[in-house]
Amino acid sequence: MLFKVDSNRSAVTNNENNEFEVLDVERRTVNYVDCSKRFYQVSRDFSQQYAHIYSARLNTFRNILIPIVKKRWSDKYKILKLCELRDKGTTCIIMGTLFKLQELKPSILRELSDQLEILPQPAKTHFVHDTDTLVLEDELQRIKLSGDCIDVNKVVTGVVTALLGSEDEDGIFTVKDVCWAGCCIQKPLPNLNDDRYIVFMSGLNLASKTGNHLFSLNLLLEWLSGFCGTSEYQEEISKVVRVVIAGGIYANQSNESILNESDVIAASEVVDSFAAAVSAVVPLDLMPGCKDPAGIMLPQKPFHYCLFPKAVEYKSFNRVSNPYECDIGGFVCLGTSGEPVTDVMRYSKLDKPLDVMKKTLEWRHVAPTCPDTVPCTPCLDTDPFTIYNCPAIYFNGNCDEFSTELFTGDDQQSIRLVCIPNFCETKTVAFVNLKNLECYSMVFD
Repeated sequence: MLFKVDSNRSAVTNNENNEFEVLDVERRTVNYVDCSKRFYQVSRDFSQQYAHIYSARLNTFRNILIPIVKKRWSDKYKILKLCELRDKGTTCIIMGTLFKLQELKPSILRELSDQLEILPQPAKTHFVHDTDTLVLEDELQRIKLSGDCIDVNKVVTGVVTALLGSEDEDGIFTVKDVCWAGCCIQKPLPNLNDDRYIVFMSGLNLASKTGNHLFSLNLLLEWLSGFCGTSEYQEEISKVVRVVIAGGIYANQSNESILNESDVIAASEVVDSFAAAVSAVVPLDLMPGCKDPAGIMLPQKPFHYCLFPKAVEYKSFNRVSNPYECDIGGFVCLGTSGEPVTDVMRYSKLDKPLDVMKKTLEWRHVAPTCPDTVPCTPCLDTDPFTIYNCPAIYFNGNCDEFSTELFTGDDQQSIRLVCIPNFCETKTVAFVNLKNLECYSMVFD
């Protein structure tokens, strides 16, 4: 079944020919600003090394951490670079990027095993081992870490931190305390007198050969158009001010196959028709995912406009980046299509997406494992994944199930965490009410 729209009318409904026409629903509106400029304009000079992004990350976080460290540990201890460590046993503060030495971490040897005639490594999806250790790196050198203050199983490579401790005779730095960057200061949230809803969904998997979830998508479109229910119900639907699709519109992360050119061509008409049908009734922000036909390296640029000849006719249709940041009615929304959170779970014992999201807020970084284990463009002067604005809504796409929590930061920041489930598998979308940041799910089945 295709999703078709009559552009001369204003909402969508299904007729006997399985085409979508329009009903009159007066949609509420809120101000919108796309804040993802740093993701769109990232340098893509592949002749450069990845050391530049680590250097930019460290420089940025050093400036962030110094005032936090002084507030936490006063001026009693010196802040030293690793090359300045001289006096053994003297307590001091060092700053750098954590690097995790992991025995099970994938190796290039696996890819070369057939050519070198050696035994290939067994396939794994989780790379934590009891022998994992941590080192801290800065621009010049690294030092091995020890101590119970920092749990090797709850951090990953790429996180910048400040450590209080001392170097022993063996050249190992014993950690006595840890200081993370923490959440940014949050700007005051607007006070709304009426409900305003954002709908989050992901993992539509429209290139799937089965298509057993298309009925649910049709049901969702009828619901968004106000075609279902009474006039009072239509009044409630009119308060949906935006739909965000967090990746996976072609293929979700759980899809083991990789889309080829014929799959993309075959699915493009359905994808475009669906995007146009949604855009006909409510503003739509469409993010790419790791299995979608977009560059695999983060930050992913928006889908090419040629994939959406129908949808691009609507001003309400927005092709956006992954990660994606925007301001909707004064509420900062930030999130990804799920790749960074999934990768952190692979290399740590953090096994719940919500826990990983809390950690990334604490680390003030959306994707700390870029570029180590998540493909990333070799950025030169800046690290685009640093969180500069504390979000009011922080979302993660392509999750196995819906989950949510209202996270409160150390400075009383209120952040709604949302794990958006794969629609193809769960038929579920997430709703966030801007009036009070309440969040709930709805199943279309």
